[in-house]
Formats: sequence, C-alpha cells, structure tokens
Amino acid sequence: MITRRFPLLLLLPAVALAQPKLVVPGGTDLNFGRIYRGETIERTIALRNEGKDTLVMGTIGVSCGCTGAMATADRIPPGGDGSLKITFNSKNFTGRVHKTVTLHSNGDTSGGTVIEFTAVVIDEVALNPQSIILPDAEVGKLSTVTLGVTNNGMTPLSLTGYRTALKGLVLKLPAAPIPPEGSAEIRVEFTPVETSPLLTEGVFVATNNMHQPEVYIQVYGGVRRAKTE
Repeated sequence: MITRRFPLLLLLPAVALAQPKLVVPGGTDLNFGRIYRGETIERTIALRNEGKDTLVMGTIGVSCGCTGAMATADRIPPGGDGSLKITFNSKNFTGRVHKTVTLHSNGDTSGGTVIEFTAVVIDEVALNPQSIILPDAEVGKLSTVTLGVTNNGMTPLSLTGYRTALKGLVLKLPAAPIPPEGSAEIRVEFTPVETSPLLTEGVFVATNNMHQPEVYIQVYGGVRRAKTE
C-alpha cells in the first residue's frame, strides 16, 4: 500500500505546477485621462501567460455597451504574450466615468481578471437635455421639443448643420454664434410620416468646435396613428 502511494505523492506538485497563469504586466487599473465627448478611445494592453500550460481565453465581459474588448489570440503558450484591445465610446457621457472589462480564462480560478479604466469626459458643446424625447408623436401631426445648448469652449460656437435618417425631423439651429459660456436654444420639430413603436434613430449636429466637430443626439419615443375625430 505504501509503495503504491509514494509515487503518486511525488506527482502531485508537478501536476499543480502545470497550470496556466494570466498576468497583466501593466496592471489592471487604467486611466484614459481627459477626452472630449463623442470621441472613441482605443487602448491595447499586454497579456502574458506566466504558467506552465497553455492559456485558453474564454468570454470577455464588459460593464457597458459603450465599451468593446477583443483579445488578439484565443490561446497563449507558456511564457508567451498576447494583447487585449479596449475601446470606449464617450458620446453618451460627461464628467468622470468608471468602466470594467472582465477576462475569463483557464488561467484564473477567481471568477475572472477584472480590468478597470477611468476617464474624464469634457463636454464643450453641452446639451440640456442630452436626448430628444418624443413619447406621444402621431403620424402627420407636429410635435416640438426645445433643447438648450451651452458653449463651454474658449471660442464662439456655431452650429452649422445637421443630418438624420429620421423622416419628418427638422432642427431649427441658432443663427448667431454662441459666445463662450453663453447659451442658446435648438427647436426640434417632428412630423412623422409612419408609425413606429420604438424610435431608434438620432441626429448629428455639425459644429465649428475643433474638439467636437459633430454632436450626436439620440431620439427616444414612439409614433402612433393619429387619433380620429
């Protein structure tokens, strides 16, 4: 009995050592710094397998639809390197943001390796509200909404045009430039031509701001048939 167990005990440390180990050499806390609203930031971080067996990447989870993540390889050999590309779309954010990316692999037994990143989103062309909300629109009838726009930049702001795929949507932009720290209004007019239970379109407004040359405004709501008299 003893002679049969002894070789098995000798093998246990070797089996334990033959494991993959996922390491993020640059650390798991990232700072994207100051970015302007509407920018899409991309960062590539290094990955390393410091274990003795092949590292197999699993699913990659993100905390927000604004964040994307993709590994360069599904497998990393022992002692080998890989990378992870992270993208962040800032169009729906202002101020400080904090997001996470979770890497699942056979090299982590703790439920995943969590990578966190922070950023400060600067909004020089600030809208209030930030979206166009049209909950009670009816086919053939005019609905109006007013948005406030504030110039947080250092030079006069001009809104020079707009584009949208949403039929019946018209924006009346301020005719005069908006001075720094000044505000103006955008009048939104919507006369829908067809019903839609859920509006999923938006509008892009062109500006002369070098950091935010185009501002995206999401349109929320729905369109129903006009009520009969």
